[in-house]
Amino acid sequence: MMHSWKHDALAADLAEHLRADKRMVWTDMQLGPSGSPRPDVYTLERCYSRPSPTAYEVKISRSDLRSDTTSGKWQKYLQYAGAVVFAVPEGLCTPADIPVGCGLIVRKAATWRHIRKATRAAASLPIDACMKLLMDGVSRTVERRLPMPRAIELWGEHEAIRRKFGQAVALAARDITAAQVQAVDMNRIRAEGWARVDKEVAAHKEYLMSAARQEVAQFEEAKRDLIAWLDLPEGSSGLAIRRAIGALQTACNVDVRVRAAEDKLSRARSYLETALNSLPKPEAAAPAPAPAWSGQAV
Repeated sequence: MMHSWKHDALAADLAEHLRADKRMVWTDMQLGPSGSPRPDVYTLERCYSRPSPTAYEVKISRSDLRSDTTSGKWQKYLQYAGAVVFAVPEGLCTPADIPVGCGLIVRKAATWRHIRKATRAAASLPIDACMKLLMDGVSRTVERRLPMPRAIELWGEHEAIRRKFGQAVALAARDITAAQVQAVDMNRIRAEGWARVDKEVAAHKEYLMSAARQEVAQFEEAKRDLIAWLDLPEGSSGLAIRRAIGALQTACNVDVRVRAAEDKLSRARSYLETALNSLPKPEAAAPAPAPAWSGQAV
């Protein structure tokens, strides 16, 4: 499979991918004195107890890969790294082409994918390598936003301290420099945190404003419906609406009083009829006796 990657571009792309995983990343960094190995990409975890130093070798051709694996050049990295990983474009090789114990990471069309993990061995960085990463390595770290702690001349100052006062003082100086780097890193993280909070606050404010605008629109629509129902002119004010509602309430109250009076009158009529029906009926008068017939004409 053909690819269009150049060596430096592929190494830079790998470094950006690894930095996104919250690691400290260096590119094209010689790890010791003259003649020491220079991995294409070198990483450390942000952890004092387990930094897990890892060296990455970028290969863009099978011939270069075969030359490196045959000569055993990659084994020199084990002096400064607990694991070695080969990084190649997709289709360049298979895990069988990689030395036993080494890892393989492949650049796919969209991103990097680990094909085989490296066998990690315990690794302790020499003091010289630590100082070189802190001093000379600042200009090669992928995380460009970190400012340089003081100046590169600190390397010479620490070398002079080591010669004059010994290893213990040199280690103390290294720890001070490391603390400076950590302080810068913490300030950056804090600034990013505040920026994230500001972004979230702005998003929440926009959400509330949008909800408020929607409620206002619904209120205006309800107001128009109420104006139409009250048979008021379009665009009537709130005062006019209140007056119309008050007049409607008064009219409703008059109807209520009329209905209450009618109810009372009806109940009174019912009571009167009940009382009349309960009175005893008068007895009928006895008929007058017929006069006796005398037989004489009147």
